[in-house]
Amino acid sequence: MSKPSFASTRRVNPPGASPVLTEAQVWKGLGIKARNPQTFVPMITSSTVVSDDGKNVVRSVSFNNGEPIIEKIELHESTIAYFEIEATGLRITNLLSYDADGELVLTFSFANGIPGFTDGEPLPEPKELNKIIGAGVERSIERIREMFREGTIE
Repeated sequence: MSKPSFASTRRVNPPGASPVLTEAQVWKGLGIKARNPQTFVPMITSSTVVSDDGKNVVRSVSFNNGEPIIEKIELHESTIAYFEIEATGLRITNLLSYDADGELVLTFSFANGIPGFTDGEPLPEPKELNKIIGAGVERSIERIREMFREGTIE
């Protein structure tokens, strides 16, 4: 039985968003997320960088205070961050791109499983799943916006 996959996209700067973020600022935020994810992903309760050569990051993370697992991250500036948990086969992609109107968008995709849903569990309809996954995208964008306000990101 195959594990589910899904992706959700959100505009980085929807109408009324302030401050407006640039591609470089969002990419810097995604790099911080790769190395220090707790403030981006509430279910990550601890994270330690095992190795980091600038493009490839290996971290040990615990989800909901569980046993640490190894996650490998591959960063392709300034567009793609791949996250892979070898133990489960889960692959997550954070993709920074532009839509047909030239607006900056951020997509999170999940392949070979969706966090928060157990294997064999029926998934919500796509519209509802998009709301759930999209909320995570929005939370990451808002965290990057906060980091800009705090001066962590220029």
